[in-house]
Amino acid sequence: MDGRGYVYSSQPEEHRIGFTMGSKQADYRFSILIVEGGDYLKYVAYCPFRVDEKLRLSVAELIVRANYCLLAGKFEMDMSDGEVRFTLSHLIDGVVLSPETVGRLYRSCLFTLDRYMPAFMQHIHAGYTPEDAVFHAELDYHTDRVPDQPKRAKPRSTPPSEKPTDQTEKKPHRRKRDKGQGELPF
Repeated sequence: MDGRGYVYSSQPEEHRIGFTMGSKQADYRFSILIVEGGDYLKYVAYCPFRVDEKLRLSVAELIVRANYCLLAGKFEMDMSDGEVRFTLSHLIDGVVLSPETVGRLYRSCLFTLDRYMPAFMQHIHAGYTPEDAVFHAELDYHTDRVPDQPKRAKPRSTPPSEKPTDQTEKKPHRRKRDKGQGELPF
């Protein structure tokens, strides 16, 4: 932290440092702790909002959906006050952590928070379902799973040079549907 010029507060008796960091989505409050008798380095990043009581169950669903694809770390919510945070732990196991490892873990937290912050906001403020909000946050995951479809040319019934000049030929038409929007192109 000192080497990068970050402003932070230290609580050595709790094996904790705290700081606030801004990103492209929001300002997050971080705590970095040594826990479990010195066995783990734990990052805790607090989201800059609290969830209203009537939305806590649906935000809990959003968190479960977001956590499902995460490789490291997890979102958590305190159901009693609506505080949302992201935690990431790393096993120390007597190894001295390099500044690069500590920085990589921090960037992983910040990247994950920035990825999912719009999902929280879309659900809380714009009425997106938890499923849709997380889907939007994870669009890059979904594009890898969609197979490439070859583009097909429309077959021509009559070559352009042999088109009839008689205007009596009827064009095929689709029957109008009474309900819905009909078929949507993919």
